[in-house]
Amino acid sequence: MQSQEKNIVVTKNSKKQIDKYTIILIIIMLIGIATRIIGLGKIPIGINVDEAGTMYDAYTIANYGTDRFGNANPVYMINYGGGQSALYTYLAALLIKIFGFSLTVIRLPALIFSILYMVFGFLLTKDFKNKKLAILVEFLIVICPWHFMQSRWALDCNLLSSMLLMSIYMLTRAVKLKSKKIYFLAGIFFGITLYTYALSYIIIPILLLILLVYMLYAKKIKILDIIVFGIPLGLLAIPLILSLLVNYGIIEEIKLPFMSILKMWVFRSGEVNLNNILHNIVILFKSMFAFDYNDYNSFPIFGTLYYISIPFALFGFIDSIKNVKKDIKEKNLSLDIIMLANFLSVCVCNILVESGINRINAIYISLIYYTAIGIMYISENRDKIFKFIIAIYIIFYIAFLAYYFGVYGKENTNLSFNNDAVEVVKYIEGNEKFDGKIINFRVRAIQPYIYTLIGNETSPQEFMNTIVIQSGGVRAYGRYVFYNNSIDDNMIYVVDNDENTKNILIENGFKVEEYSENIDILYK
Repeated sequence: MQSQEKNIVVTKNSKKQIDKYTIILIIIMLIGIATRIIGLGKIPIGINVDEAGTMYDAYTIANYGTDRFGNANPVYMINYGGGQSALYTYLAALLIKIFGFSLTVIRLPALIFSILYMVFGFLLTKDFKNKKLAILVEFLIVICPWHFMQSRWALDCNLLSSMLLMSIYMLTRAVKLKSKKIYFLAGIFFGITLYTYALSYIIIPILLLILLVYMLYAKKIKILDIIVFGIPLGLLAIPLILSLLVNYGIIEEIKLPFMSILKMWVFRSGEVNLNNILHNIVILFKSMFAFDYNDYNSFPIFGTLYYISIPFALFGFIDSIKNVKKDIKEKNLSLDIIMLANFLSVCVCNILVESGINRINAIYISLIYYTAIGIMYISENRDKIFKFIIAIYIIFYIAFLAYYFGVYGKENTNLSFNNDAVEVVKYIEGNEKFDGKIINFRVRAIQPYIYTLIGNETSPQEFMNTIVIQSGGVRAYGRYVFYNNSIDDNMIYVVDNDENTKNILIENGFKVEEYSENIDILYK
């Protein structure tokens, strides 16, 4: 009788515990989502040059069914000549169809996939470990500066982190449930992941080689399962394989009514360089925890995961390696093995290619997992220490948010983000006094032409019919000219903080209209 009563008490306590963890999980998720939604279309200030490329191609695909150069549904976008992965563009095009054309809409895929990252980071950890550790992983994802910053702007390659995490989860579910349907679905997920970032062409084969060979050794998977998994993955990979063949000059471009496989103006195969391995290793480890050359990826003052995470991640990595040795001996498929495989695949890739935070974005789930393991290891059976560590992280997150929305949110000095170029074009196009004149667009921006295309929402047909390309760059289209130093009374000059040019034009009788603090419009 006493035993039955004891079991009843345990069951009730378990339900209370589940309720407590569920409430904590919901609160963490809501905080993560809410802080990422605030000012999504306003911070980062301006539009990044790669974001602008995605924005305009998404607009043309949504409205005309082609990219900016009139190509039907490219499997890999030309962008500025060096290429850009296509998945983000097509997701953004779909959202434009639903919600209209705006910067906020273009940034929505980043936000949505960052939320999916939170969800699947929790699910993967819970499936293999326990709910408490899964919630800690979730917490670290939410407060992580890297994850926060990449969730707020439209960089195509940042989708790799979420898609790869979801793909790994689907594969592990297939293994656990021994389901051919889920194996097939996992193959689809991995195939789609190839369209997030060109570096996935290296990362995914290494990751799958490690995992599939080990699972065959551990008798967790059968050859037939691999075939079922590989069929959709292989089919989805074919267009990208053809794209590589086109760009290596082995076959000609393929242009079909429903799909284009294009030759890039600049093929970046040279980025894989065995001569820079030592340099790449240094940059790799710096990018993992600190910062790189772009302030939109991380802030040096906070790092990618906060510097306090370094010792926790180190302890967690050592503890996880011990588990890996044990799991291999016992032929278990564990989360430690999966995280190590992911970690190694990204490291190998970024030893071959010079690293950067956006280039190693797939590695952070492993680093976050190791950090969580390290925190649990150090605070084991010491609840006060655990709570103290969590409190420190919360303080860091509050300080990070204050910096992001305060200092960073007031002014973005990075040249790759332009604040006024799109709006000044809208102003000129809507003002009758500027009708019929050529616009000499001298705003200092990377690829200034793309901002004018967004501002006047030019059709790809008009763009391609009037485009002038010189030295691998767009020099003119329609009534817009770029990098043009001539003085012509029939031109309108849009000048960005260039006092010398402005003074010369004033001396030649041009009137000055101050559009903003940074941009002047000069005309006759």
